[in-house]
Amino acid sequence: MHIGRVLGAVSLYSPSPKAVLAAAELAAAARADLEILTVLRDPWELVRPGEVEGFRRIHLGSPASLAASRALERLKTLTRNAVLPAPRVSYQAAFGLPSIEIARYAETVGADVIVLGRGDEAARGAVENVMTATMRRSHVPVLVAPLAHRVYRTVLACMDDSPRAVDVLEVATTWADCFGAGLLALHVEPSDAGPVGPGERRPWLRRLEGASHGGGGAVVECETAVRQGDVTSEILAEAAARDAELIVFGYRRGMNYGEAGASGTVAARLLRRGPCALLAVPV
Repeated sequence: MHIGRVLGAVSLYSPSPKAVLAAAELAAAARADLEILTVLRDPWELVRPGEVEGFRRIHLGSPASLAASRALERLKTLTRNAVLPAPRVSYQAAFGLPSIEIARYAETVGADVIVLGRGDEAARGAVENVMTATMRRSHVPVLVAPLAHRVYRTVLACMDDSPRAVDVLEVATTWADCFGAGLLALHVEPSDAGPVGPGERRPWLRRLEGASHGGGGAVVECETAVRQGDVTSEILAEAAARDAELIVFGYRRGMNYGEAGASGTVAARLLRRGPCALLAVPV
């Protein structure tokens, strides 16, 4: 995976720009451009009706241009210290539903990853779970920054039996390489999984080994681990035991993991319970 442009999306009502800090550190580590985006419902969030006529007479503008100007001023003030690690920074304000505008802007600028802050979906006036709704629409990985930011030292990649597991591993490898972190590929089997015969390899391990020897999209050096039991519980237990700062997992694009029908999936459970940074890879 190549990271040339990072998009950090933040609410102007966020208590702290943790998403921007995580995005700026990634941009610095990958020597990538950093785009900072905020989304407002409409211009009236920052413009009083009584200002409109005077603004038009003086500036020949519109409520939207005035609101965008004010949003950018607030955005720069809010993120001033957080963006310091990034080599190049651009700011943008948009109007509409956050998840739609975030995904749309990511495609417009060719972002390779979107960074969101946990808790920003509860910002004032939110009408959707921005995190899960953005994941549903995004074509690129979505990083969810935790409330307490930590430097990445251990990256845990969740491996299943699907052929697309190598894509998850490739993204995890990119993060580990950028930050000089250790990489653990974890596979969780059912409790009743039978023993492996002499010379046999599990499908997920064959794919990992194929990638390591040039047979896949990623060339990796990582530790592997196998656990048995409930997938989400074992992932979280392993992350806690290793004090992992980042969990990387795949999810099905187009599914809304904030809806009741998806609540039992591994992705939805990780999003609810994961205490560290989470990197969701559309597969």
